[in-house]
Amino acid sequence: MENLILDFSGDTLTAVLMGDMDHHGVAGVRTQIDDAMFRLMPKILCIELSGVEFMDSSGLGLILGRYQKASDLGIEVMLSNPSPRTERLIVMTGIDKMIKIKKKEA
Repeated sequence: MENLILDFSGDTLTAVLMGDMDHHGVAGVRTQIDDAMFRLMPKILCIELSGVEFMDSSGLGLILGRYQKASDLGIEVMLSNPSPRTERLIVMTGIDKMIKIKKKEA
């Protein structure tokens, strides 16, 4: 699927999301991330958001659902490099209180 690249390095599974994280954009992404988490059992799931151009409630649901599944498996979740627009959405919904956001050093 063109909206996702998965990279497993050390003890971290990085899910690089790209494009629009709307109903169509998240359709196959959810299953691919979950399958990789169950198969690889990383210590950390990093959701890389720098390539996300648009996110709606489906994208937020994708993040929250992966957070819940990862937590059930004892996997720490972090969000990485959201655009200012995506970060505002994450902060407005309070997701930043649950999941740490890591930003590139300026």
